[in-house]
Amino acid sequence: MTTGSATIKAIGHELREMLPPVVFFGVGFNALVQTLQVMSEDSGTQPTSHLTASLGALLVAKAILIADLLPFLNRFRHRARIFEVIWKGGIYYISTALLHVLERLVSAARAEGTFASGLDKALQAFDWSHFAIVQMWLAILLFSFTALMLMVRDLGHESLFEAFFSEGPRRRN
Repeated sequence: MTTGSATIKAIGHELREMLPPVVFFGVGFNALVQTLQVMSEDSGTQPTSHLTASLGALLVAKAILIADLLPFLNRFRHRARIFEVIWKGGIYYISTALLHVLERLVSAARAEGTFASGLDKALQAFDWSHFAIVQMWLAILLFSFTALMLMVRDLGHESLFEAFFSEGPRRRN
């Protein structure tokens, strides 16, 4: 196999791996934007755009795929799946919450010129209800995604697809 075809194959593999989280978080983050837009009508704040939500979905998808390579993330692989969902979902949640706060601080510092004045401005303009809504959505999305991906891993794509899309009730023998 030539180097060029190996590279194309590797890129194709990465794109296939990223597709499920990008679609999942793309839909979820755009639903979050709709929620924030409804909230902004009452509070007068500027909501996030759908483009920003879609780019955020790409970043979260890539971050999850990279995090999945870390050995400590699979700490509970041989225990009941609920432990793995809580562990992985919790790590994903804490990571995204910290990145969300850091992104706000960096944006404020850039706008104000210095980190100290940016921090002061960010703290003055901090909207707890906005932050709480975003964090609630993130928690729901991250834990749901984690549970779904573990089911796909354990049951397989075909079995899960059949369970959701086959006709009639399924009976166990």
